[in-house]
Amino acid sequence: MEAANTIKQQGLSSRDSKLVDILFSSAVDGEYIRDQITGTYQPYTNTEPSTQSEFQEIDQSTLDLLKARERKAVGMAEKGSIQDAVNELSKIIDDCPHYASAYNNRAQAKRLLRPGASDNDVLGDLDMAIKYADPSGSDGILGQAYTQKGIVYRDMGDQDAAFFCFSQGASHGNEVAKMAAPKENPYAKLCGKIVSDAMKQLRNPTGQQ
Repeated sequence: MEAANTIKQQGLSSRDSKLVDILFSSAVDGEYIRDQITGTYQPYTNTEPSTQSEFQEIDQSTLDLLKARERKAVGMAEKGSIQDAVNELSKIIDDCPHYASAYNNRAQAKRLLRPGASDNDVLGDLDMAIKYADPSGSDGILGQAYTQKGIVYRDMGDQDAAFFCFSQGASHGNEVAKMAAPKENPYAKLCGKIVSDAMKQLRNPTGQQ
């Protein structure tokens, strides 16, 4: 705590000093709790609507056919025929509305179509992917869908929702989400700025250039 006390002597506000105390006393472990930071009890609230799993097993012969059609659609997208890919994935969904992977891939294709597809349209597909995904996460779809949602929310400027979705993606094993979640933690960003400012004051307490 000596470092924290030294920083407080440099004229930080009481709120900033509280943040520094939390950081140097290791009171924060993985999450930044608002009542510790601001002095008021206001825990992080997930604003994402909960999605009830409606996973349904698909028989293997049907699944093989769906995957073959899906690979064809992905190939279209890779060749730049994005709208054709979206159309093909839509046909797959029409034929098997509870096939989660098609929603996930259609969302990705729609993201490539922008501004042709709205954020809400993309998020709607991702919600359906999560709804119908294997709850065990063994196929990776939950991790992919939550990670895509995190990217969309981040681009929309919704930091809290992005952090929540990246955290969910990471919990389902998605490597991109594991890297993104710490960077999107709003409290980590806040604390990082406070510590950075405090270090600047330590290096240059008089504010001289």
